[in-house]
Amino acid sequence: MESLLSLLRDAGAAVFRILETRAAHDLQHPLHDEHRLNRWYRRLLTVLPVSLVGLVCLWKLDRDASSWRDETVSYAVGRRSLGELWHLVHNIDAVHGLYYFLAHLVLAVWDDGVLTLRAVSVLGTLTAVLGVHAIGSRLGDPVTGFMAGAAFLCVPQVQFYTQEARSYALVSAAVVWATWFFVRALQDERRRWWVGYAALLLLAGWLHVFALLVVLAHAVTLWRSGRVRRLGWRWGLVITCVGCAVAPLAVVSAGQASAQLDWLGRPSLQDWLGFVVPAAVATALGVSFRRQAQGAPRAVTLPAIGVPLLTVPAGFLLTVSLVHPWYVDRYVLYGMSGLALLVGQAVRHWQWIVRAQADPAHRRRRLYATAAAAFALISSLGPWYWHLRSPVSRTDTVESYWGLTVTVPGEPEPVLFQPARRRAWVLARPAVFGPLDDIALRQTPAASGTLYGVEASPDVIRRRMLRHREINVLRDRPGQPLDQTPAEITKREVLRRHYRLCWVIPVNGGESAIFIRRDAAATDPLCAPARDIYD
Repeated sequence: MESLLSLLRDAGAAVFRILETRAAHDLQHPLHDEHRLNRWYRRLLTVLPVSLVGLVCLWKLDRDASSWRDETVSYAVGRRSLGELWHLVHNIDAVHGLYYFLAHLVLAVWDDGVLTLRAVSVLGTLTAVLGVHAIGSRLGDPVTGFMAGAAFLCVPQVQFYTQEARSYALVSAAVVWATWFFVRALQDERRRWWVGYAALLLLAGWLHVFALLVVLAHAVTLWRSGRVRRLGWRWGLVITCVGCAVAPLAVVSAGQASAQLDWLGRPSLQDWLGFVVPAAVATALGVSFRRQAQGAPRAVTLPAIGVPLLTVPAGFLLTVSLVHPWYVDRYVLYGMSGLALLVGQAVRHWQWIVRAQADPAHRRRRLYATAAAAFALISSLGPWYWHLRSPVSRTDTVESYWGLTVTVPGEPEPVLFQPARRRAWVLARPAVFGPLDDIALRQTPAASGTLYGVEASPDVIRRRMLRHREINVLRDRPGQPLDQTPAEITKREVLRRHYRLCWVIPVNGGESAIFIRRDAAATDPLCAPARDIYD
């Protein structure tokens, strides 16, 4: 650890010397154009984001050898055959169908559990960071691009999904690069940029339908640029073609929405604050930069791209969620690239202010203030980054259930999942749970083309439960919303009337609860009257 810190310190000092030398050169040559940086300087600012992503995103990638249920679903589904995948997307989760297919291909090459899929997310984040860097460099300069890419990497939500075995980092990468092609098409108007724009939008839409909400942001940018009459028909043609190509997925996903998103509630106060605060900051920065702009008022600028990118998709989805609760921040994670672009421009603007200060004492004070602000920001975000790399940062920890069932060969242990989707806890590594008698299960997930399997009818579940003297119930912690399906109601009713709760082992995100039938509880040591069930 000390050698790593020493290496990072030396690298940071070398970079600082390079930047300091460059700043001194610019001050000695005031006519030097800021946009014509030396080739080595440009390469440095391109390589640095790659190094930062490698250092930050690969740090504790295994998250202390832990995973959570959504990741185990990705891994378990990715290991299914192509026929089973096709069967699945016809029934559920079609919105993630392309990601599951990519996971299948990657796991066929290298299967190291969810760690393999997290590495794919790291590559997605790296691609997104380079895309933000490219947009910032195109509409600003390489320094602005570097600052914007670093800002995007530092966003806590980005860090969260960088180490997640899900599709959201890949979606962000596709959307960011689609935005880059959109910028080039507005500036250049050649056909190849529109073709690239259409291809990246198509990829983003098939990775997740909500990615296409970015076209609303692009529509605002197109309108603000004053190019609607000249380029509106081309943009409309691209959107029409992409919409037609993604329409089958959108129709199937809409039909599955009630089964997939029924766990969502309407946006909470935290959701609104998570949108309003960054949107207010981005809008304030955009207004400030627009007032300072000296070029054409309708030029394609970073504020014209960044503000709509952050505010429009998330704002639209939040508004729709007042009627149909579909909002989760990860569905519009790519919007944070808009905030990063504005932050990159703000940092670059502050750098120009510091350089323009003629008085060395004033310049030194501003540098000290900048360093203090950067240190305070890193100090505040550091504990949060550390938390994101711990098992408790997720809703549950699948590995905490290992050992809570009988793992030695012999009679299968009767197990009940409450609710049925908690069967995800055993999907990735069923062998570590030993032989299980899954009381409620009628058809396995792979055979039924579902994520969690198909359960038997309530009458069958009741008969199966009453056969057993003791049942191990793997369930949510108390206080969680209860599913009101007939099967779940039956499970709760049978346990309440015919069984007694005698032992509970709480773990991260759930618990193992041992229920013993009332006619046998009186003689069972676990059910002794004075015994604490949590002991």
